[in-house]
Amino acid sequence: MENFNQHIKEMSQHLNISKEEVHNLFLDLADEFLMDYAGNANAAKIWKATPEFWFWWQQMWRNRDKMILKRYPERLTGKNTLSLYSVWQNPKYNDIKPTCVVYEAFIRTLKQKKILLKQLI
Repeated sequence: MENFNQHIKEMSQHLNISKEEVHNLFLDLADEFLMDYAGNANAAKIWKATPEFWFWWQQMWRNRDKMILKRYPERLTGKNTLSLYSVWQNPKYNDIKPTCVVYEAFIRTLKQKKILLKQLI
């Protein structure tokens, strides 16, 4: 699998925005997704602690980027590029759910830390 930092660099060049803006969006939307999906900050924190989540999130991000580059190449420039990219990458507009590997990592982390599901509510 290609290096994700290289992917971020290439997308920033395509979009003509900084690597930091792409990277910050990647992290911010992960937080937004987890807060919405998990339902609370404690559960989101557990999800974020698993490498499996981040591997999956990078895969989802890369896949959406490929779609964006293929479907909207003419819209990748201009003053609204970051706003458009934010919408295209926003999980609210993409029906995504973590894989079973990500769920298993979440459960494994709960067991390792001896956290009951009801404690996350």
